[in-house]
Amino acid sequence: MIAQLLAALVYIIGLRSAPLAALSRAGAGAGRPASGFAILGGNAKARFAVTAVALSHGIMVALMSMTPVHLHDHGASLAVVGITISLHVAGMFALSPVFGWLSDRTGRVPVLLAGQGMLLASLVLAWLAPHAMVTPSLILLGLGWSASIVSGSALLTDTLTAGERPAVQGVSDLIMNLTGAACGALAGPVLAVIGFPGLATAVIPLVAVIVVWTALRALPARSA
Repeated sequence: MIAQLLAALVYIIGLRSAPLAALSRAGAGAGRPASGFAILGGNAKARFAVTAVALSHGIMVALMSMTPVHLHDHGASLAVVGITISLHVAGMFALSPVFGWLSDRTGRVPVLLAGQGMLLASLVLAWLAPHAMVTPSLILLGLGWSASIVSGSALLTDTLTAGERPAVQGVSDLIMNLTGAACGALAGPVLAVIGFPGLATAVIPLVAVIVVWTALRALPARSA
């Protein structure tokens, strides 16, 4: 509660007026803004960014949410479960400034692909060594999520005007969280039927969707 109140205070003091004023100026005289879904319908780059963010989040939630269950079922202590999830959360957020810097330095798409590589490595470890390599797998899962979310969010912002960003960001957050909820809910039955290695394997196609779509987006540019 204290952390949330401090965050609200920072927002009120340091962030509230300037961004809202800028958005107000950007939208002045433009009439009623289009909905986020309407903007996405006419912006292929934004659709790609939203999809990349949502699927990356779904991949992370599916594996992460079932890891404590998997560890508990195989006799791990609460301390082991706690350390594993703590390291995973550290991977999610500790290097986010680095991934932001890399996104600015090398470009959004290379960092997004690096994130997908880390997610894939995490899933392969969980598939091949579901007991011995759970902790490294969860660390890579957090790092891959961070790289993908930071670069994907930056890519989304790049494709939009200041007046479009609030509506599309709201839609992006909605799709991201619904995807995470769906993947988390489905992960339980999948774990029960085919186990933790099977769950990791079942999620790999989501990585493939992002990588293949990225490659397809690059083909027109190379042809030109």
